[in-house]
Amino acid sequence: MASTASSTVFTLFPQLPTELRLKIYKHILAQDTTRRILKIAYSPSLNRYISNTSPPVLLSTSPEARAYTLQTYTNLSLGPSCSWRPRLSPSSQQYRYQTAAPTPGLPIPICYATDTLYISSLFPLLTTHLHDLFWHLATSSSRHYIQSLSIDLRVWNTLCDAGLLGLLARMRSLREVCLVVEFGRSFEGELGFLDAPEWRMDLRWIAERAEEALEEERERARGGKSKIGCWDGEGNKPGVMIRCVILTKGGEQA
Repeated sequence: MASTASSTVFTLFPQLPTELRLKIYKHILAQDTTRRILKIAYSPSLNRYISNTSPPVLLSTSPEARAYTLQTYTNLSLGPSCSWRPRLSPSSQQYRYQTAAPTPGLPIPICYATDTLYISSLFPLLTTHLHDLFWHLATSSSRHYIQSLSIDLRVWNTLCDAGLLGLLARMRSLREVCLVVEFGRSFEGELGFLDAPEWRMDLRWIAERAEEALEEERERARGGKSKIGCWDGEGNKPGVMIRCVILTKGGEQA
């Protein structure tokens, strides 16, 4: 008699028609790409950026599934190298399901159309590696494809004083910047963003002033008739929306 674990394995999946397998991959990707938050941090000891956000499961399912997924995802290019760090222990059942064979140094996969790149855990980056961060952003081949960028609100002013707005103004595809409010509480669960409530006028004021400052920087970067980034038929780049969001984990405000 087959065990309960083995009876849940659908061994006939490879024998399904190709069209049906591709539809299943498409359905799984549709679930994975719903407002995915790709949180990264810089590791001075490893001299690279790392992430504890799990990569899409299809990247480690089969060669066919990986090839299909790579039509949507690409590898983030930022700094010397980017690698994925498993969020769960190798003995965890969920870990084995998500990545059957994790490989150290695996690049960080990103879907620019749906993922928001969340730069957090900036200590000790602000005191010792701030210029490295700006250099990596300024020279990254990914910078012109990033559409949504999220940054810890607590360091926003410090980063702007160091020249962040100038970098953002020259990111061609950037359409949204989220200023993330973290309360420092350690809940478990998936990351999420909750729009600042209407009664938090202080956060809305911060977002409006930041958006105005970025638009002014974009005007200066244009230099009159010069054109940079993604422009419309009239030579104008669509504005970048800035909003404050509250970090959640597993539905709890973190």
